[in-house]
Amino acid sequence: MENTLTEAIEILKRLPDNGVEKALGILQEIKAECDKDKDTTIPPCPHCSSGNVVRNGHKHNKQAYICHDCDKSFVETTKTGLFNSQSGEAVWKQIIRDTVNGVPIDETAENLDLHHETVFNMRHKILFCLEQEEIEHPTQLEGVCEADETYILESFKGTKLPSDFWREPRKHGAVATKRGLSNEYICVCAGVERDGDAVASAVNRAVAGKEDIEQVFGERVSGKTIILSDGAKGYNTLEQSGKCGVLNATIDGDSFYNINTVNSFHSFIKERNREARGFATKYLNRYNVLFSKVFRATKAVVDDIFNLLCDMNDRNHTISETLSQHLLDI
Repeated sequence: MENTLTEAIEILKRLPDNGVEKALGILQEIKAECDKDKDTTIPPCPHCSSGNVVRNGHKHNKQAYICHDCDKSFVETTKTGLFNSQSGEAVWKQIIRDTVNGVPIDETAENLDLHHETVFNMRHKILFCLEQEEIEHPTQLEGVCEADETYILESFKGTKLPSDFWREPRKHGAVATKRGLSNEYICVCAGVERDGDAVASAVNRAVAGKEDIEQVFGERVSGKTIILSDGAKGYNTLEQSGKCGVLNATIDGDSFYNINTVNSFHSFIKERNREARGFATKYLNRYNVLFSKVFRATKAVVDDIFNLLCDMNDRNHTISETLSQHLLDI
């Protein structure tokens, strides 16, 4: 089932009192068995990677360990995105699933009986983790790739605008005040392998220049990459610098020369943006990383993201860090 946890909660809400008590007893037995299985595996030390680790009691209801090589103690969530979290694996996976599927935060909070702010912070921890991974290990595009730009209306969602702001505030989902492309639009440069990965990043307002294209694709292409573009001259900088080949996709008479795949990616991004009535522009690149990961992806993406959160590779960040670092400011 796609939404196992929310469906289980809904069933529990509809049970009579004696049914809830019986279900709770069964769940406690299952949890005890799961905890027993978990205790048989001792993780390596997240500080020095040593395997010379033994159990060391419990801390905040979590199994604690101590490393005999570096003498540092840790718990099972140290250096993971779940550190200090009171929620378990099932809750985190449900929030990941809802984030992937574009479920509104309020709906997730209601389904899981959590506060709106709690779900918001957990969602941004997930997005921040994905963004950090993309910054540290940029997606590499190989083979035939399509590249083009799309435009997203800027949004100051969640921010109180000053009285002397350059434009009047507008409701979420409203249209631009100016016709055509203007500085009200954020340019999102996107690239998609025809049989693989996708990338998307916003670096400028309105039309993207050579510097913007270089910033997005420069470290993501190689001699194994052929870029199909709509003929925009900005992409020629990638070929002129010897980083990859560039072909014009506006040539008629050959089905090979098209950018239908990246246009489909654009439609996906815009549809998700419409459903959310606009993502706050400062968080836009986090969502771009998410969209790049889930575009044409399978259900396994939820497990992949959860494993990324739990890999003890310095994934732990405070709420203030996740809400203030790497924000898009253009």
